[in-house]
Amino acid sequence: MGKKEKRLQPVHPGDLLSRIMKEMDISSYALAKATGKTPTQIHRIANGKASMTADMARLIGMALGTSADMWVRLQAQYDLEVAKIKNPDLEVTQIVDAGQRVA
Repeated sequence: MGKKEKRLQPVHPGDLLSRIMKEMDISSYALAKATGKTPTQIHRIANGKASMTADMARLIGMALGTSADMWVRLQAQYDLEVAKIKNPDLEVTQIVDAGQRVA
């Protein structure tokens, strides 16, 4: 009998943003004012309802003293994990292996 693998849910970059905001006592309003965005935009990201775009990553990175790269990578990792969960069994024919065409 096979064991069902239990996966952890992917972590949205908004989870980290929310923790940072809480630990630093930064409101959505304060971060919105610092970035020139609306509190609703910040709130949606912090609650995992919106993606961290490259532009927003740059703004938030500058406002919080972090790198835009970090936020973009977190979003990319989250998106990849969600895609794996939604469609775990891709049907693809491999045409290159170890740099050599095989098909």
